[in-house]
Amino acid sequence: MFFIDKLSEMAESFSKVEVCVRKKNFFAFITGLIILFIAEPGSVMASEVVGEVEQLLPEMEIGVFEGCHGVEIVYGIREVEAEKGVVIIVNGRNETFAKYRAVINELSAAGFTVYSYDHRGQGFSGRQLADPHKGHVESFDDYVTDLHFFLKHIVSRRPHDSCLVLAHSMGGTITLLHELRYPGSFAGIVMTSPMLGFSTAPWPAFLVSPLLSLLDALGRSRSYIIGGGPFKPEPFTDDNTLTSDRESYTNNQQLMIDHPRIQLGSPTNAWVKQSLAAIEEILAGAENLRLPIMILQAGADRVVDNKAQDLFCRRAGNCELQVIPEARHEILMEKYELRKMAGKIMFKFFQQVCED
Repeated sequence: MFFIDKLSEMAESFSKVEVCVRKKNFFAFITGLIILFIAEPGSVMASEVVGEVEQLLPEMEIGVFEGCHGVEIVYGIREVEAEKGVVIIVNGRNETFAKYRAVINELSAAGFTVYSYDHRGQGFSGRQLADPHKGHVESFDDYVTDLHFFLKHIVSRRPHDSCLVLAHSMGGTITLLHELRYPGSFAGIVMTSPMLGFSTAPWPAFLVSPLLSLLDALGRSRSYIIGGGPFKPEPFTDDNTLTSDRESYTNNQQLMIDHPRIQLGSPTNAWVKQSLAAIEEILAGAENLRLPIMILQAGADRVVDNKAQDLFCRRAGNCELQVIPEARHEILMEKYELRKMAGKIMFKFFQQVCED
């Protein structure tokens, strides 16, 4: 049985590396397969993480899978009986799905099974750099590969009628890239404050790409962005860019203080460079997206570029955009009346997609 189990793991490993293997050294890949026969790398860490997340989300089934380049990805499932469909929450940069407990409860109460996971390099998932506070990715292709494996090997384990997505900020970027690479994966997408452009202040936009190329040439692609650094707790102020809701913001800050594993600081130069490349690809391919898309735009957003969202929605084949006035970047973590407005639009959209 041990030998058969290992052969099964090997087959699964081949499917996981179908995208990322071209970036790996072949010898390292073969070595990784050999290791499968002699050890269970990361199993202790995975067990610790699962227990920690289960305490935060006791109503969810928590698990771990190995993402591209061997990074462990933590995920959660909350099933409902007689489901209307499945909603996959694809969160934003510097987030964890544990932050979305209230949203998961609302989706579950409305009859949707919920799946979610933490992206590589953040939340409860594994890191790629020695400094766990660096928000880093070598390529957005790695994010897409993780999502694709999650859909193919976790979500698809059980039969579902409609596969819907609720994506926030960077999660929107990843979801759209996935749909461009694998058309028809989703029945419909709701995006809150999608990252389709962002402020480059204090640098003029035209200087950013040359500056990033220079930093790359100097060997600083894995360094924090200029002026960036590790996680530091920030008290709420009336000028908060994420939300105008003091309680929501304070609770999320406390979550990071109570669980140091999820603390994350500024992104690396490589992350910014790869973000710009991903956004460019999405805007260039927007007209090829035919599935129903709903953008919930934060009227007072200062994190991402609302004009870029407008441009994308004009180009995409079946996109609708609704502005949530006065909302800041984290619409679903906003004051009750703003969250209620966004939730009403979101559930109406999901209901219509499921009925079509």
